[in-house]
Amino acid sequence: MHRTIAAAITALALPVAAQSTPAANYTDLWYLPAESGWGVSFSQHAGSNQVFAVWYTYDPRQPDAANPGRYKPLWIVMPGGTWISPTTVQGAAFVTNGQPLGPSTKQTQIGTFTFSFSGTSNGTFTYSISPPAGLPPSDPAYGLPAFFGTKAITRQAF
Repeated sequence: MHRTIAAAITALALPVAAQSTPAANYTDLWYLPAESGWGVSFSQHAGSNQVFAVWYTYDPRQPDAANPGRYKPLWIVMPGGTWISPTTVQGAAFVTNGQPLGPSTKQTQIGTFTFSFSGTSNGTFTYSISPPAGLPPSDPAYGLPAFFGTKAITRQAF
């Protein structure tokens, strides 16, 4: 009887333990081939199951005067994503500002990222961006509109 109970407890505990261990190494560049100009750099940290991701996109607040109809780059970072299942990682998303090649002087949490992988070469990227209200003009998230969506992503083949 004790062995049966121990086996049942172990069987229930194994899926919970697996929740924090990634199914594969997804470290790479990811994008949607049909939408050129943006992408995600995704990096897993060995041993900690933490993830660092950067979404390279365009800032709807910053028209590029040199290229009418286009916008300046915007990097949104997820510095501490954690695995919520073997194929899904989630974390807070931030914008930062600072000097080029210098330290960041301000960071503001603006939402969340979720990456769900259907294999080692495909997945989905879900973002929910909603900056807090009442930010001063000096804040890197000042004036950033709320936006959200889901995009299919493919590992960038080199």
